[in-house]
Amino acid sequence: MNYVFYDFETSGTNRYFDQPIQIAAALVNEDFEIVETLNETCKLKDGIVPHPQALLINKIKINTLKNGQSFFEMINKVHGKFTDWSPAAFIGYNSLFFDEVVLRQSLYQSLYDPYLTNTNDNRRADLYHIMCAITKLRPNVVKLGHNPKTEKDSYKLEYLAIANNVEQEQAHDAMSDVYATIGLAKIIKEKASDFWNHCISISSPNNFLSYLNSHDIVFKAPSHPSHDFSPMSFMTANPERTKELSFFDLNYDLEKYKDSRLTGIISLIESKEKIIKILEINKAPIILGEDFIKNSDVLSKKIESNYYDKVKIIKSNQAFIEKLEQALVDRSQDKAVNYPMPDFLETQIYSGFSGQADKEKMNDFRKTADFKKKYSISKDFEDPRYREIAYRILFNECPEVFTEDKLNERKQFFAQRALDSNNDVKWCTIDKAKRAIESLQDDDTYKDDASSIREIESFINEEEEKYKEYLVR
Repeated sequence: MNYVFYDFETSGTNRYFDQPIQIAAALVNEDFEIVETLNETCKLKDGIVPHPQALLINKIKINTLKNGQSFFEMINKVHGKFTDWSPAAFIGYNSLFFDEVVLRQSLYQSLYDPYLTNTNDNRRADLYHIMCAITKLRPNVVKLGHNPKTEKDSYKLEYLAIANNVEQEQAHDAMSDVYATIGLAKIIKEKASDFWNHCISISSPNNFLSYLNSHDIVFKAPSHPSHDFSPMSFMTANPERTKELSFFDLNYDLEKYKDSRLTGIISLIESKEKIIKILEINKAPIILGEDFIKNSDVLSKKIESNYYDKVKIIKSNQAFIEKLEQALVDRSQDKAVNYPMPDFLETQIYSGFSGQADKEKMNDFRKTADFKKKYSISKDFEDPRYREIAYRILFNECPEVFTEDKLNERKQFFAQRALDSNNDVKWCTIDKAKRAIESLQDDDTYKDDASSIREIESFINEEEEKYKEYLVR
């Protein structure tokens, strides 16, 4: 299977309200030969205020932020390339937590299906999780990074690259980070091919389930350096969300809990100990069978024979499993009730799938080059989310299609968002950016970046004036 390694540089750290300003990726074959690369940058969308520290770190040129290709042009290219490269395993570093969410958000806000990386035979994996597992399972495969500031071991990509002699021209440049991720993955593939191949295999939900069904005991790999491997036994899936699987932690005894009521079972899931663990297999968790564990030192004690006794009790306790299934359903339904439709378009991404009629309109909207026709199509979306997304695209790409009143409404919306003085809003505002610049100027850590900080400050001031003009009718 081919791999697509990718990385984003963004306008800030909010996965929903910031945007990518650089997207880099490489198509790599099974022999880890680079077949093709992609490296795109773009300007800011209207209403997006970049966080100054993010700009200082990723070093995107201010001219790009003002005059580069549009965000939507970039996402069209990325979607086209990722589609051409499919099917593949999409891999980043800490990507499931950040880059993957940003990618989905970018596709959603460009009227594409957001689930590109885990549909149509594609898979996704996270090298950070793979790294957390292999460094505990086989410590000699890769060297841990070293943070010179803290004098401690580090899992940061840039320090891992240095420790393992992997070339990385510039940390926090998306293309350099892609090459570093490929280099580290190649080391694992070469030195622990059985482990690498296993991780890629079970990144397919079907393969994950097949592997699970052939192992009574599995060990969940840590997804953070401070965590350890957990011995578990599969119990059941959520009847209403079949990719949500529940496991019993074999460090505990089911005998103590088998008579629990539904509320008690839910507490076993949500307690600090996580006696019943939930894995969502579409998030590429890593589980290992006994054959990986038996010759390692990842557990404080050897695999206990009573694990098998515990598994027999679990498998024979059908009444508890039936109650657990009901508890999983109740828990999902409670979440749905307690978390109503989010307030903002950006956070409504998971609030329902698009219908067939709207999918066809999205396709028509993207295909036509006539902006007046795009505007006509945008008014016909059944789902108001897609109507609003289309309007935002049109405002950025061809504001002339709007009547004067509608154009002023759009300007007011973006200006009010950028100039909002409420510090509690989730996105970066002009006020927040100005305060961040003051902090950077007072921080000796950035004393050598004074010129860059002044350039960023000048840009933020220009953005402020632009949005104030939007408010003038």
